[in-house]
Amino acid sequence: MGDPRPVEDHRDAVRGAVRPLTPVRVPLLEAVGRRVVEDVVAPRDLPAFDHSAMDGFAVRAAEVASARADRPTELPVSALVPAGTPGGTLTPGAAVRIMTGAPLPEGADAVVPFELTDRGADVVAVRAGVAAGEHVRRRGEDVEAGAVVVHAGEVLRPARVGLLAAVGVREVLVRPLPRVALVVTGAELLGDAGEAGVVESNSTLLAAAVGSGSAGTVASVEVVGDEPAAFRAALDRAVAAADLVVTTGGISVGDRDVVRGTLHAEPDFWFGPVAMKPGRPQGHGVVRTHAGREVPVVTLPGTPVAAYCSFLLFARQALAALAGEAPARSSLRSASDLELGARTVLLPGVVDDEGAVVPLPGHVGHAQSLLAQAEVLIVVPPGEGSLPAGGDVEVLWCEEATR
Repeated sequence: MGDPRPVEDHRDAVRGAVRPLTPVRVPLLEAVGRRVVEDVVAPRDLPAFDHSAMDGFAVRAAEVASARADRPTELPVSALVPAGTPGGTLTPGAAVRIMTGAPLPEGADAVVPFELTDRGADVVAVRAGVAAGEHVRRRGEDVEAGAVVVHAGEVLRPARVGLLAAVGVREVLVRPLPRVALVVTGAELLGDAGEAGVVESNSTLLAAAVGSGSAGTVASVEVVGDEPAAFRAALDRAVAAADLVVTTGGISVGDRDVVRGTLHAEPDFWFGPVAMKPGRPQGHGVVRTHAGREVPVVTLPGTPVAAYCSFLLFARQALAALAGEAPARSSLRSASDLELGARTVLLPGVVDDEGAVVPLPGHVGHAQSLLAQAEVLIVVPPGEGSLPAGGDVEVLWCEEATR
């Protein structure tokens, strides 16, 4: 199979085979958790008009400046302005009863809260003065029309979506959420698990991984045996339905390794060993549809632990590239010494109370129960000696949404 490819080289190769999806304009609620691809400008002011910040009375501040609890200023109440109605005009020497959010009447420059009055219906006694502008929210004081409210590349979290709605934005330009098709191979997966078969879990495991953190959507899932024609037909269906295809199994040099056997002669495919544990056999390439689309394919090992580790290390790179995002790298402080060797090793770990990463005891090779306990995979790089405790080490978060 040739000399093992370094992990970093394979990461770069997988990412380099992917082109970002063409942006689309979608309603706000469909864009939650997505990155916008252009600056979003406020089409109007927020607030859209001067309005009252309190239930009370709209006044001219100068006319109540001398008001005291023992010497209130009395003003006739000329009107009532509930929220959602025009503010009208304040007559000099009068007050307007006003509700929170209602437009400030023309001529008024302050609001006296009910708590500082006797709440009179026809004549109100104001028991304390207010300054000009007090308890008033001015037009555009939060956001001015023409201001950039969300910058290109920012993720639309709920509060940002709420802000966009408040300034009148209804749609935004984002990359489509990548559609992922999964093709799981292996004749043993189709048999009786109580005899010579194996209970198939890769499709469930990887479908869950695709959706973690809203990285993509699962377009289709197929489990096929080791027959080339059946695999090719499944692959063609997957490519037609998806923006990225992920396969598991059948990529080593065995007699029945159907994925490698079917695709190794394709001009845009690479198969070979990667210097890592678990997950030494890897592959990737591009399949062209009848419509001329180029769909990236990432081929992973068949054992669930190796498939999952490889998905986090490589397929997430492809998903990020489809979304037009830069490669994301995270690191944490290591709580213990980490021995280095000739290849990259992925260790399941958890994060302690001090924010350091701790390897879980045991051998990860085929232990799904150990992997299920992990919060992260620790990416121990190749080298000599050891990485001492306290140093930073790369981690792959098992659940992107919890980062």
